[in-house]
Amino acid sequence: MKKLLTQGMVTNLVEGTDEWKAMSKSLGNGVDPDEMISAFGADAARLFILFAAPVENELRWIETGIEGAVRFLRKVYSMVWRWHERLSDPSQRQDAPSTQELSPEVLALRRKTHQTIARVTNDFEHLHLNTSVAALMELFNELSDFNAQPATASAAELFVVREALESLTLMLAPFSPHIAEEMWERLGHTGGLIQKLGRGAKWPKANAELARRAELEIPVQVNGKLRARLLASPGVTEDELRAAAVADEKVRPFTEGREVLKIIVVPQRLVNIVVR
Repeated sequence: MKKLLTQGMVTNLVEGTDEWKAMSKSLGNGVDPDEMISAFGADAARLFILFAAPVENELRWIETGIEGAVRFLRKVYSMVWRWHERLSDPSQRQDAPSTQELSPEVLALRRKTHQTIARVTNDFEHLHLNTSVAALMELFNELSDFNAQPATASAAELFVVREALESLTLMLAPFSPHIAEEMWERLGHTGGLIQKLGRGAKWPKANAELARRAELEIPVQVNGKLRARLLASPGVTEDELRAAAVADEKVRPFTEGREVLKIIVVPQRLVNIVVR
């Protein structure tokens, strides 16, 4: 055995108390999975369970969480339905445009798609399933904010929407396989998602260049307390971060008139100014 993962217990309130305890017949705090599936659907129940907590932690059973999963899946399905006529048309398919041809908004969505693929792929390898779902929700939010309409979308806009929705559907399949199958078909694919995966249209692959963050958000602390955030390029040097942190208008009130003992820089992660 190379690795053992012990999953956390599923807990629920014990009736008449404020105590959360592992579900059991003796305590009467169990939940019938058939009832949950009948009320919310298997896909939403699965998504909630895998999103609510890391697999190794305790999971508190809260039905409003399943309702949130239902809403999310409905929103994704509605977006696929809104775009499916153009996306399912074979004549509308095209090769990826060059990055130089894309507007900033189109490029931002393409970057977000590939950043999400990279993040979810890495999270899956470490069984961080809850953060995978969170990443998919972030990608959907980016899609929702993308200002393009199916009837008037340009070729480049259509390409990045297709790429984002197909990637989202593929990555959603392990969590909610039934609705993913239907959305895959709506996007113009035949033969079923699982069969397609088995034949070669596999898990999406991230483009390393596109997945690289265009900007980093660097927290700036003074004596360990967050005072500001800097936006910087991935190639920013430690000296540049030190200078930017000291000059930041939100940081200066906490350093002016005080002795700066040292400035600690964790590359691409953090700046901490120590003063007295």
